[in-house]
Formats: sequence, C-alpha cells, structure tokens
Amino acid sequence: MCARTAEVLAAQITGRVCLVDANLREAAQHDMIGAPNHPGLSDCLRFTEPIGHYVQRLSRPNLYLISAGSTGDNWQGLISSDRMRLRLSELRNEFDYVLIDSAAMSICNDGVALGCAADGVVLVLKANSSRREWARKAVHELREARAQVLGAVLNQRTFPIPESIYNKL
Repeated sequence: MCARTAEVLAAQITGRVCLVDANLREAAQHDMIGAPNHPGLSDCLRFTEPIGHYVQRLSRPNLYLISAGSTGDNWQGLISSDRMRLRLSELRNEFDYVLIDSAAMSICNDGVALGCAADGVVLVLKANSSRREWARKAVHELREARAQVLGAVLNQRTFPIPESIYNKL
C-alpha cells in the first residue's frame, strides 16, 4: 500500500517523494519496488553519514527510497530512538513528502512511535483479518500518543460475484 501510494503521489506532483521502509522486522518495500535493501534505515540510524548516503533514486525522477537496511543485532528500539526523530527531521528538509511504512501495530509499537513524529497516520486494515476491536484499540493508542490519525484503508477486500449472476456470465 505504501509503495503504491508513493508511486502515485510522485506521478501526480513535481515535488520530491521519499518512501521509508521502517518495518525492520519484515522489510518488503525494496522488493515491491525492485531496489536493493542496503544501505538502509537501520544503517542510517547506527552511523552518521548524511541522509543522502542512504537514499536511492527510483524509476521516477522525483521518487526515492530508504530501504530497511541490514537488520543485524540491536535493531529493536531504533525506531523509537532520538536518532530516528533526527533522521526524520533531515528527511523533511530534503523532501516535500515522506511516506513511512512500519510494522503492524499488532506486532509492536513502532507505528505509535513513528506516528508521533509524523504529520499523520493512515491505518491499513486487512480484510477478513483485522478486527474492529483491534482497529479501535490502535486508533486509541495513536490518539493517546498524540498522533494525528488521518483515516484507514481496507486492504485485500474481495467483492465476490453472487452465484446467480456468475451463472449468467
């Protein structure tokens, strides 16, 4: 969802768009876009090179990626660190839009930490899997942390054709 949103946004604007894969548990953005995973965010949070060292230009001239990077030892806690907030500030200075993909809130609190540092959060709910109670809990946690919840997207929803109509096709 995040990768496609970044691609569509970059296609519609002239500003610079950066997609950040902050899902250090299960990095996937680089695979979806067809880019290498190193160096990436975890490396950026450990070392002091300028943020541009970790940014990859993608197919569109205004679309960039910071992949998750190496996940080696000690990656837990990097997302909620002061260093992460500093790096996000650097990204805001370099790019017009920064889209951040994080691990599911059912797995960890990275989304809450990132939501507090972001201008807004969009929850992605998986059809037939995400439960209403969980979604309410996630929104409550984000709001308690003072993150701006912009909305939600229902992903992987199928619209089956009723059998009576299907038989007529």
